[in-house]
Amino acid sequence: MKAAVKTGRERFDITEVPTPVPESEEVLVRVAYCAICAWCYEVWEADAPDSPHGPGVTGHEVSGVVESCGKRAGRFKKGDRVIVYNQWTCGGCPDCVAGLDTYCSAGHSLHHGYAQFVCVPERNLFPLPDGIPLKYACMITDMIGTPLHAIKRAFRAGLARDVITVWGLGPVGLFTVQCLRAQGSRFIAAVDPLAKRREAALGLGADAAFDPGEPDFEDTLVTACGARANYAFNCAVRDPEVISAAIRTLGNDGYLMNITGTAVSGFQTEKIIDGTFYYNRNEHAECMELVTSGKVKLEPVLTDVFPLERINEAMAARLHNKENCLKVAVRCGEGME
Repeated sequence: MKAAVKTGRERFDITEVPTPVPESEEVLVRVAYCAICAWCYEVWEADAPDSPHGPGVTGHEVSGVVESCGKRAGRFKKGDRVIVYNQWTCGGCPDCVAGLDTYCSAGHSLHHGYAQFVCVPERNLFPLPDGIPLKYACMITDMIGTPLHAIKRAFRAGLARDVITVWGLGPVGLFTVQCLRAQGSRFIAAVDPLAKRREAALGLGADAAFDPGEPDFEDTLVTACGARANYAFNCAVRDPEVISAAIRTLGNDGYLMNITGTAVSGFQTEKIIDGTFYYNRNEHAECMELVTSGKVKLEPVLTDVFPLERINEAMAARLHNKENCLKVAVRCGEGME
């Protein structure tokens, strides 16, 4: 099969490698699409000449079609359309038994999606309902599961949902806006320096959008919202000053959730700073309901698709053309829609 292999800085080569053979409880998936995560293009950009993840490198946002099944894998059959849950877990520890997949101490991420085939434990596959194209389905797990899990965790604090700010409007931020709207938030303010991303957020459910580089930005934000925020969601803001603004514009006892990126509370700040990672299998049904009901839209966020042979162009577009590119996917197989 063909797979991407890291061979240098900003370079993946498409190489012939052996097609994996599924073990007893695994399923061989013919990869249709693998979307690009920020971590993927950071690995691509790195000076290291190779990747510890091997062929297919970091690809993990996968949609595809079942090719074959191991002897003890009986839930799926050849031709079934599926999407991949990224976290391998032991399945037997107390956290796994409690449904807290992301807490599993033996857990790790599945990779190798930038290839024509990938082997996946059967329990890491979800069936894909008819009517959702594989091109868009590759985004569901990471891009909806991750913010939905973060929002549900944050909302356990029980604060009013009157004012919520979302910082960083890349793909994660735009899906966070949509999930917040679906969860019943009164006023959502979106923050990003790029005009096209602010426009996208307004089209997907934000009530207002702001450029953090504008003069008196913080006063403008608080005035427009009518109050300081109850909740703030950090979606990959790495500028310390901007994320400090997120904390300053939170109300007392406000809650800042780091979905991606990091933030610290500062000195003697009576505000909650939290972080989260991915989502649990038992939350997937709610992810799918958001898509099938139309409450969360996939199509506007996927701006570019490249064939596997042009994966370096795909990575460059995602890294260097953030004004125009949102989510970018790599098409790894033909004839699967």
